[in-house]
Amino acid sequence: MKILLIHSEGVEVVKNKQATSNPQDFPEKVIKMDGLVLVAYVSVEDQDTYDTDMIAKQGAQVIEDAILQISGFPEKIRQENEEIRAHNKKIESKTIKGNLRNLKELIKDPEMYRVDKVLVYPFAHLSKFLSKEAIAMEVCPKIAQILNDRGIEAGFSPFGWYKSFKINCIGHEIAEMYRDVKLYIQPEDHITNTEYKILFPSGEEENIEFDDNKNIKPLKNIKDEDFFLFIKSELGSRREDKSIEPVHLSVMKDFELVDLDPNSDKGIFRWYTKGMIMKNLIKNFIEDRLIDYGALLIDTPIMYTVKNKKLTAQTARFPARTYWVESGRDRFLLRFASDFLLFDMVSKMILKPHYFPLRLYEFEQYDFRREMEGELSGLRRLRGFTMPDLHTLCKDLNLAVEEFIKQYKLIRDLESDLGIESNIAFRTTKEFYKDNKEWIVKLLKSENKSALLELWEDRYYYFVLKFERTVLSAQNRTATLATNQIDVESSLEYMVDNEGIKRQKYDIKFTDVDGKQKYPIILHNSPTGGVERILWGLIESAIRNKDKIVPGFRTWLSPIQVRIITISDEQTQYAEKILDIINKESYRADFDDRNETIGKKIRQAEVEWIPYVIIIGKREQENQEISVRKRLIGKPFGPKKATVEQFKNWKLSQLLEMLENDSKSFPKYKLPKPLRRFSTKVYFRK
Repeated sequence: MKILLIHSEGVEVVKNKQATSNPQDFPEKVIKMDGLVLVAYVSVEDQDTYDTDMIAKQGAQVIEDAILQISGFPEKIRQENEEIRAHNKKIESKTIKGNLRNLKELIKDPEMYRVDKVLVYPFAHLSKFLSKEAIAMEVCPKIAQILNDRGIEAGFSPFGWYKSFKINCIGHEIAEMYRDVKLYIQPEDHITNTEYKILFPSGEEENIEFDDNKNIKPLKNIKDEDFFLFIKSELGSRREDKSIEPVHLSVMKDFELVDLDPNSDKGIFRWYTKGMIMKNLIKNFIEDRLIDYGALLIDTPIMYTVKNKKLTAQTARFPARTYWVESGRDRFLLRFASDFLLFDMVSKMILKPHYFPLRLYEFEQYDFRREMEGELSGLRRLRGFTMPDLHTLCKDLNLAVEEFIKQYKLIRDLESDLGIESNIAFRTTKEFYKDNKEWIVKLLKSENKSALLELWEDRYYYFVLKFERTVLSAQNRTATLATNQIDVESSLEYMVDNEGIKRQKYDIKFTDVDGKQKYPIILHNSPTGGVERILWGLIESAIRNKDKIVPGFRTWLSPIQVRIITISDEQTQYAEKILDIINKESYRADFDDRNETIGKKIRQAEVEWIPYVIIIGKREQENQEISVRKRLIGKPFGPKKATVEQFKNWKLSQLLEMLENDSKSFPKYKLPKPLRRFSTKVYFRK
């Protein structure tokens, strides 16, 4: 819905001629309103008629907010002038330095900043994507009725007529306003009924309580400081301190992995070659594991229509996070998950009982979420990302729980192999937790981990259980990587919400062996989270723990796995031979052939977190051997703070064997030839 708001001294609408075959009743020749009138010109769009009551309520709220903004404007200016006077006094008394500020003046008399009445006027010219449904004409009368019910005198101009109108815009600072109102099906507020606990692997619980300032009271049984910081971040403010740049930004730029692109929307990044190597390795790694797990790979379009009510029902949960794309007279939404078209596809399948559990997997290139600008934070929270998305259809809740347990272990193993250490949260209803606590505790016990437990009185969304694994940043802020949800709602034909309204769902059904028609339970699983956030987690964790643990990426994932360094130019030919052999084995090796000291070359390899450094001198060349420095990535620092383990008099085969052990069961990816030598290396950043 689009709304243009004009604050006018009086308004007059004259009926001229019928414009449609079925116009609304227009009994009077003229609609005339005296006094100060807020005229709301309204365009009802394609998506809005999914629920005219909901969009009318939202439109009425926007108009009421505008009334408050107009009536409160003189007081706002008065308060700003008080601040200006206080500032000027400090300047005059020389308490602070600076220039005197001018007081602000209202354009009109303060009495003109009020709204006596509202006229809601259907106006097709604000949008190209109008609803063609007959019920669209209900919206303006409903908005007027809601405003009247709230004590605001309001009328509406009937739909379906040619009309002439007179308005007299007052012309003050906010006499003209425009609003874009997205249909928003908001779940009932659940925060007031939520309980927070710590669930220990023993099965014991500790209540989390808050003081009057909403700060967490001391926890008796938490010894792990990082776990407490995780709890604090999850239950406190999630917003980053914008005055402190997230540490991963400089690392990803310095390593030439990923970078901001000033030519795109904020929160959408460009990837350099080494970053693409990591991105493709992660993608291939996850796909290999999911294929072995039994998932079927599919791909659905990146955009979808808002004219399909099944899709609109789900999209309206996230109205502020969408990008719109226009194509001719139609418009589409860029997806922010694969649910929409995947579920629509499944609803048209003839599902058979032996299909279950049906695991469908999509590696989404790309997803888009138009996060608020103040929430954007590098790779932690962005607007365009790549995400693995696994959905599993289960014939009943018992099978869904069995599958959830398997996927918990899948997620755990994936994160472990990526080198990610995470914290755990379970968010569920009190009833579900009571019935399922035993296996939840068993999962925690398998890792000897505690978890944050969020318990609701009633289910407020489509899932009955939401599981998350989160990572702490260097600034002690959390972000979710893996997530899994048990969805008991999306497959239904429809559901009735708390207000008794019947809402259409996807109608995914099958006929069971007993001949009865049933609706499957769906697991929503992003087994690692978005690739960008994986990289965020790896870098932030490495920097966060840099004084305790040797930072770096696992060997299989490192863009450069082996760096070759020579003592002098005399070893260049031998180094080139080794370089060629390693790269032919599909390991990523480069040769630092710069005319620099050996010490400087070694320090450069340290800075870049290179897992293996080969050093070749005269002796190594003569004996056809190598010396190797192995970076102790992920290992705790010893008493001497050593970052490497050194091996001398090695044959190249010994290093290749070690690389094979590090990379076994992981995908390989070749290093492009220009990056194999410093003398031919391409640099993307100045």
